[in-house]
Amino acid sequence: MNKYEQKPDYVVDLHGHTTAEAGVVLGTLLAEGKYAHIRVITGKGDLRNGPVLRSYVQEYLKKRNVTFRTAKVTAGGAGALDVFPS
Repeated sequence: MNKYEQKPDYVVDLHGHTTAEAGVVLGTLLAEGKYAHIRVITGKGDLRNGPVLRSYVQEYLKKRNVTFRTAKVTAGGAGALDVFPS
């Protein structure tokens, strides 16, 4: 991987969204096919329940064979994913 931070084409912040709402947002972005690199900010979850939204987004992307990785620390680290739709 490139050691230099890559700027995403689009950034979406899913804080405050339910998993259903997050699915709609992701589905729309992927269907549009406009972006080669999307940064999805999910947050890290809370201490009691863990990262519900992050886990949901990862499973959503895996089921659709969409490439993603944890963002670099300077770009959100464990609270963000860099998504690369094909």
